[in-house]
Amino acid sequence: MLFEVDEALRRQGKTPHELSMMNLVACHLIAAPASIVLDVGLLGFLIPLGLSLSVIAFIWLRAFSTAKNAAWFVAAHWRLSANRTRILLIGYAISAVILGLAFMATTGSSKGHIMMVAISRVAVVPTLITVMVCFVLESGSIYQAGRGEVPDGITRRMPPPADLALVEELVQTVPGSE
Repeated sequence: MLFEVDEALRRQGKTPHELSMMNLVACHLIAAPASIVLDVGLLGFLIPLGLSLSVIAFIWLRAFSTAKNAAWFVAAHWRLSANRTRILLIGYAISAVILGLAFMATTGSSKGHIMMVAISRVAVVPTLITVMVCFVLESGSIYQAGRGEVPDGITRRMPPPADLALVEELVQTVPGSE
């Protein structure tokens, strides 16, 4: 839904998505590959993960605090960004399961270290895929916040105040349904 909100609220609505994008770029597209190239070992996984989880925790805390204290439009976009971090957390969980299984399978093996290096490269793939998905979703959300738009799913979960003017209800048509 497209709402009539002023430019200051639109900028504030972009903030959680920009923060999430910075998390994706800094932690996953810069820090993680750099730590792998620098060959810092297990810390190459843990440092970017710890930084990313810190940013995610901040986004979640801010989403819950703005729900009480900020304008509805801004709170809706913080909530949207917090919901999108779940996708990234699922990618982390899948990667962690793969690494855990690989660790159990290679423990005690004479070639365990070599196998662990190979499997760890494969275990990163679910996280990389979810990073790319989140990157696309968050860039779209920055555009939506700039327009004054809030997705219908968020407006159903967080109904807008009655005094907020609705510019238009966006209707998505399916090609060939006309």
